[in-house]
Amino acid sequence: MLAQPVSTVWIRTQLPANVSRRPDVHAVEVTEREVVVRSHGFSLAPLGLLASPPAPPAVTGYAFRIPRQPQPAAGRHAHVPSDATGVFVNGVPVYNHFEAASYRGQNLWHYDLVARNDDGTSTVAGRKRADLTHPTAPGLLERLAVCAGGKHSPLIGFAFDGYPIYGPCTTQGPVRSGYRLRDITVREVWPDGTVMAPGQAGPPVSDEYPLGTFVEDYVYVAGAGALDRYNGRFAATPEYPQGTYAYYLSTEGGKLAFPYLLAHEYQGEYASETFRPSATAGIVSLEKKNDSLRFQIDSPTPIRYLEFVHERPLHLLIISEDLQDFAHLHPEVNPQGTWETTYSFPRPGRYRLYADFTPPGGAQRVTQFDLLIPGKPTRPAKASIPAGVELDRTRPWRAGEDTQLRFTLNLPGLEPYLGAWAHVVIVGEGLSSFLHAHPLEASPIAPSEAHIHTREALGPPPREVSVAAVLPRAGRYKLWLQTQSAGTVLAIPFEIEVSAAQAKTPVSTVIPPGAIRVQVTPEGFVPARVTAPPGKAFTLALTRSSAPNCGNTIVIPALGISRDLPLGATILIELPPHAQGALSFSCGMGMYRGSLVIGSEKN
Repeated sequence: MLAQPVSTVWIRTQLPANVSRRPDVHAVEVTEREVVVRSHGFSLAPLGLLASPPAPPAVTGYAFRIPRQPQPAAGRHAHVPSDATGVFVNGVPVYNHFEAASYRGQNLWHYDLVARNDDGTSTVAGRKRADLTHPTAPGLLERLAVCAGGKHSPLIGFAFDGYPIYGPCTTQGPVRSGYRLRDITVREVWPDGTVMAPGQAGPPVSDEYPLGTFVEDYVYVAGAGALDRYNGRFAATPEYPQGTYAYYLSTEGGKLAFPYLLAHEYQGEYASETFRPSATAGIVSLEKKNDSLRFQIDSPTPIRYLEFVHERPLHLLIISEDLQDFAHLHPEVNPQGTWETTYSFPRPGRYRLYADFTPPGGAQRVTQFDLLIPGKPTRPAKASIPAGVELDRTRPWRAGEDTQLRFTLNLPGLEPYLGAWAHVVIVGEGLSSFLHAHPLEASPIAPSEAHIHTREALGPPPREVSVAAVLPRAGRYKLWLQTQSAGTVLAIPFEIEVSAAQAKTPVSTVIPPGAIRVQVTPEGFVPARVTAPPGKAFTLALTRSSAPNCGNTIVIPALGISRDLPLGATILIELPPHAQGALSFSCGMGMYRGSLVIGSEKN
């Protein structure tokens, strides 16, 4: 029986065994089920634009595991990982270039880094830019893009699902991908039809951001090319004369073209544990197994791209029922679209888990789960408040009123933590309420930039921060102030007592005919996107719900407007005529966001 190509095609460089870092493949192990390819991840022959980034110093070697008998996915197709998706025949990782960078760091509009690092010489979507870092000469893969002489391209690697990867040429000529650029002028809708929420849109199509800048500029069109949505097809090849499914390097006119190698998902089965939800809450499910916590967010398929809010896509807050134990974690997504993290619960007892995230096209959501950790109750560890941190207790706190919690932060080496000087989590006694809040912006910024929280944007370390909150009922509350001092993240606990609400006299506002009405609710602005005719003055009528919410201010940066929004009241904002375009607005913390569209725009 002939040996399988997966065990024979690898390029090996003969060098003495005592050489610490050897190029190409230096070992191939064949087992009953898989082929293990070992390398140091680099080659003496440059691959070009599709080469993987240099390995970090901590990486001393790779062991790539390729199934010998690949099988088509029986159910949900696994998303390709955000780093290595396979291995070239010279031992260099096949890298996913589509998730390493996104517009404004939001994880919603992902740059095509292959085209972005090319001046148009080697890629269809490349263009001249002042900050290009592309190689001075084409690499091996760029040279494969030109088909000549009716020859079939060589086998250039294997994906981690076991299927081979070929260059673009067959004996009949090049095969073309089915991905095409969308007909759009603004980036407010994803290829799958998901409408972005205010603040989630990408930049309009322009000379600076032409079509092809982002992965989401493309859509798969069935029948438009020879390859399927995974960028492959079943065909006979020189190494597999009886036929095999294979991925292909996609090209157009002798240049590399999107999606280049693999698209977004594997065609075949990809080794991973099966997700089995054990608790559900809406479209979010949770499974706990030993110290592993797994979440899945379906709508109706797994959502793997959540907006980065304060530098992370998913914030997981874990709080014990007695309000003594607290943790703030950040699960990461795996190829099956499951969000995973590990946590060892410190004591037996009941815990509540709060998953805080913002889906594409939606507002911020908090989904909660209860877990009972069996065992004999134990005393909690005693927490202390470090010197230099104080909560201003000179002002009374009353239920149902806008409240500002003011903290003194006189800490050595104060540093931003998750894009803010502080995070505050507030929970009512008996886990009766929950709020995850951030300091009020000293100078509110546009909602489209509200997620940008660099050290420079934040300014010098403050001596005091204020957090806006509405505490829903009288009683005891526990809050944790999280901040970072000299590289150490602190979770500083405080307890407060909230008095009963005071009686209020209702305030009535006459809303003029034709006013544009917006509700401010615990879910944000409703509607979050409103339209107005161009060239005419108009009035915004904003009614803030009496239900607890943090929309105590509306900010329209482009107009220099900042207005208080009292609970349960309506305020009117008269706006002058505007030409066609869009105005962004937000609450004072930048968490509630909206857009006012003057005229209409094409998606």
